[in-house]
Formats: sequence, structure tokens, C-alpha cells
Amino acid sequence: MKNTFWITTIVLALCLIGCKKEQHTEETENTTIDRKAVVTRHNVHISEVDTLASLTVGNGAFAFTTDVTGLQSFPEYYQRGITLGTLSEWGWNAKPNNQDYSFEETLKD
Repeated sequence: MKNTFWITTIVLALCLIGCKKEQHTEETENTTIDRKAVVTRHNVHISEVDTLASLTVGNGAFAFTTDVTGLQSFPEYYQRGITLGTLSEWGWNAKPNNQDYSFEETLKD
């Protein structure tokens, strides 16, 4: 009974390893990315100043809000709309808050 259990376990493990290895080689052979096509399908065209339609680009850990120039050149135009800014998740926790600053005290124009 013990031998049957161990033989079955070993056979199943070998089958799983073989299936995983086969699946991995199929995935790596077919994962060539056309990076230019991926990037250019998200081209942005801004032709006028709209303070309620600023553009924010990011990747989930970093975000950059731009004006019509593609930078943050004219923040005064966006003060009454969606303000321009740069946010990152890594910047907030870089140092401990030993002085007990509130969130409002950390905001800076």
C-alpha cells in the first residue's frame, strides 16, 4: 500500500513537471512583442487647452499629469480645473514621519 502511494505520487509529479515544461516552451516561443506597435496604438493628440481634460500618464506606481505642451509648463491655466502634478507610490514612504506631519502639510505647489 505504501509503495503504491509513493509510486503514484512520483508519477504524478513527473507528469506535472513535464506538462509545465511543455507549456513554458510554448509560451516563450510565441511571446515576441512588437513594442513600437504597442506604444504607437496609444498616441495622444492634444490640440487645445482644456482645464478639465488634462492628461495623466503612468504605470500604477508613477503618474505624471501634463498640460497641452506635454509637460507641466502652464500650471496657472489648470488651477481651477484638474491641477498638474506628479505622483509616485515610492516617494511617500521613503522616510519615516518622525515630525508627525499631516498630509495637507506635505502638499507643495
